[in-house]
Parts: sequence; structure tokens; C-alpha cells
Amino acid sequence: MEESRLPQLLALWMAVILLVAAVRWRRKHGGVGLTVAYLLNLWLIHWLAVSLYLIPGFQNNDARIVELGFEQSTYAVLAFAFGAVALMPLLRNLRTATAAVTHVPDPNLPRAYIALGVVAFLLLSSVGSLPSVTSIVSTGQELVIVGLGLCCWQAWRQKNFSTFAFWIGATMLLPFITIVTRGFIGYGAVASLTILIFVASFIRSRFAITAIAIVVGYVGLSFYVTYMRDRGEIREVVWGGQSFADRIARISTTIETFEWFDPSNNDHLDRIDDRLNQNVLVGSAVSRLTDLGGFARGSTLWDALLALIPRALWPDKPITAGSGHLVTDYTGIQYAVGTSVGIGQVMEFYVNFGTLGVIIGFVVMGVLVTLLDQFAADRLALGDLHGFVLFFLPGIALLQVGGQLVEVTTSAAASVLVAIVVNKYLARLQQKQAPQGGTVLSAPLTAGQP
Repeated sequence: MEESRLPQLLALWMAVILLVAAVRWRRKHGGVGLTVAYLLNLWLIHWLAVSLYLIPGFQNNDARIVELGFEQSTYAVLAFAFGAVALMPLLRNLRTATAAVTHVPDPNLPRAYIALGVVAFLLLSSVGSLPSVTSIVSTGQELVIVGLGLCCWQAWRQKNFSTFAFWIGATMLLPFITIVTRGFIGYGAVASLTILIFVASFIRSRFAITAIAIVVGYVGLSFYVTYMRDRGEIREVVWGGQSFADRIARISTTIETFEWFDPSNNDHLDRIDDRLNQNVLVGSAVSRLTDLGGFARGSTLWDALLALIPRALWPDKPITAGSGHLVTDYTGIQYAVGTSVGIGQVMEFYVNFGTLGVIIGFVVMGVLVTLLDQFAADRLALGDLHGFVLFFLPGIALLQVGGQLVEVTTSAAASVLVAIVVNKYLARLQQKQAPQGGTVLSAPLTAGQP
């Protein structure tokens, strides 16, 4: 029997993440965490569950299929790192030409972004399926991430640590909010992770970041296995339209019976492997396509480009987000009607052009994500919060590593539109308030002025 290469691949994965994080850390204004957040999102759905297969006696899925999928994800992370670390610096001349201008940011602006994000969150359930509107409103929710991150940044700069702790606490509540309102933990967890990584980008103590990451990681993993234990009951209450009091009572019951993650508990291991092991799908696609052929040859990538055309302009556009039947088509795995299974970026690049598609696709993603990361960092360093949002918001859209590329392109395009519209709205609001003694939103100052 061929010896498993999982230990070597797992070690290589971690070495790449640490290398990219170290390179970004060492550079002045070396990003606002988008590059690292992208890698950690990949880590969550590719590395974490595979590490469990090193535990003696544990094998929830076919280890051969898991290794096939994990091998492709290793090519992906290596290619992404090459794009982020080697190629992106060659494009530094693309940075914004106004880098010599600094700004005085309005202290109320971060909270304004939160407020607008909350409005979008509340509106989402009422817009139905209006063409293009749903995508824009859905993207508008991400302003909550932007606003919370900027509130943490502002409090840290002012050395107001009690306020900083308040905003970190608000950030940690996001998973609870999405569970109570939508019945999903993933959206809130990824949002919290994005904000925490952004915060880590301006806190320079490596020891503090490492210690906090270990604690947050263990608590988060424990919360996840506990939530998965009761997910069916929680969703029955939430999706059944019961009152918020009933929903909170149901979640309180879950918290009262909280389970700390135990690597010797097979139930805990199964809950992680069942939902966070994207390698099973990737490996199944590799095995099936190797035997039968039938690669997409760029068709899903073309769909991702066509998805940029608003449905308001093309009402009969046949392209929809959500992966649809793609996973079944390329893996042969059948799912119950109505079950949503994300194809993930590793698998989507593979089903188009095999391993070469994975390598080229992730080199491009490494360059794109890191460029947005650097542009956002440059604008934030100058106090230009409007410019920061213009780059950070589309960067968040690219973090959807477990979904279809159609979702990524539509979200990124909507993010640019939302950032432009919201920034113009807030700028006009500031202009009306200025004569009445209001503060100045990102007012420019020549570099070097006090």
C-alpha cells in the first residue's frame, strides 16, 4: 500500500501560510489582512479536517480521495503564494498616484458604514428576487465588516483600549447574530475572522497575536462542534419563523451544554470532517475526471465573466450563483433536492483545466487579492477611509473560497458599485453638515502638514 503523503502536504501548507504572513508583516503598510484572510479561509475548508486524519483510528471518508483533493489544494496555496509574494511586488507601480496626500478621517465615518450595513442586512429579506438589487443589497451587508474593522482601528490609534475592547466584543457577536436571524454560523464566523485578521495587521506584537489566535481558534472550534450538534433544532426554530425570544432561548440551551473540542471524541471529529472537508469533493472530481474525462474547458470561467452583466440589463440571463448542479456533474455524488453544496475555487479551477487550471487560477487570485490588500493598506495609512473602502470591500468579495466564481465576480462588481455610491452619499452628507460645524470626512492635507 502506498504511504500517505498527508503529513508532508500538511507541513508544506503551514510553511506557505507562515511565509506569506511573515512577508506581509515585514513590509511597511504590508496589507490590511486580505491576503492572510484568503489563505486562512482556504485553510479552514482544506487543511483543518485533513489534519484529523493523522489521529490514529480516524477515517471518516476515503483517505485516498481526501489526499487527491488535498494535493490539488496544496498546488493552489503554493500558486497563490507565488502570485502574492513574487509577482505582486512587480506591479507596485500600479499603486494610486495620490499616495503623497494624507487625510484627516471623520471619526464618525466608521459608525456610518456600520449603520448602512445594518440597513442593508434588514432590507435583504424584503427585496425578494429583484434583478441586480438583491446582489447589491447583499453586498451592502459587508459594510458592517468594514465599519467594525475601522472602529477597532480608530480606537487602537487613539489608545482607547476600552472602546477597542467594545468593538472587538461586537465583532465576536456576529456569528450569534447570523445564527439567530438566518440559522447559519458560517457568514458571521467568516465576517468575524476577516475583522480579527484586519486588526492583527496593525497590532505589531507577534506574541500577542499568536496567543490570541490560539485561544480564539480553540474556542471557535469548540463553538462550531457544539453548534453542529444542535444545528437541526436551531434551524427548525429560526426557519420556522418563531419569535426572537424563542430563538435566543434555543441558542441559550446550546450554550448551557457547551462542549469543548476534544480530539479523542469521534463525534467532534466527524462534525468537522463532514462540513469542512472540501477535499472530498475535489478528490472525487479528480478521480472521476481522470477516469472519464469531460473537463469544463473554461465554461464556468466564461460564466463568471458573463455574470458581470447585470440581470437588470439581461433579464433572461441563464447564469445563477450557488454552484447549482456543478458538484454532482463533476463528482457523481448525488444530493437531496434543495441541498446547496459549494463547488469551491480549487475544484472549479480543476474541473476546467486540471492541475494547470488550479496553478494558473490561484496565481491570478494571489495577485488580485494582494493588490487589493496593498491598495487598501496604502489608503488607510494616509487616513483616506473612502479609498480604503473602495479596495477593501471588493477584497472581501474575493474571500468566498468555498463558493462558485460566479458568486465572486458578481459580488466584487457589486462591491465596487456599493463603495462608490456609499462614499458619494457620505461625502455629500458631510458637505451639508460642514457649515453647521460638522467634522470633515477624509479631508485632504498635504503630506507633512500638522
